[in-house]
Amino acid sequence: MDLVRASLSVFALLNAAGWAALAAAWSFRPEWAERLPLELGTHERYLKAAPVWGRLALALTGFWALAAALYLTVGHNTAPLIVIGLFTAAAACLIIAIAAAGAVFRALQPDPLPVAMEGGQQPL
Repeated sequence: MDLVRASLSVFALLNAAGWAALAAAWSFRPEWAERLPLELGTHERYLKAAPVWGRLALALTGFWALAAALYLTVGHNTAPLIVIGLFTAAAACLIIAIAAAGAVFRALQPDPLPVAMEGGQQPL
């Protein structure tokens, strides 16, 4: 069981480090966005939304760091109040990440295409 706990902690810490690197890239060097995986940032809309992406990555960094702390502390005669606090903080980071993902979605929506009416048609 300790091997599973240790491997989950390493996974969570690597995830936190990756999201922290993305948060730093989007927050401090938006021009580096072209070098990010999956071509995130090669379009003008992505470059304008870099601060929103940074907030999302920062919230996910907090979640994964707290998840790693949970994996390391649970089951080692830890006070229940500490476990509840870590779990609540991780849940709060996840809720913030969901809100940040909604902000990213709104920021990346393209402008609606203009609609031209035919001859005598009335708009709906």
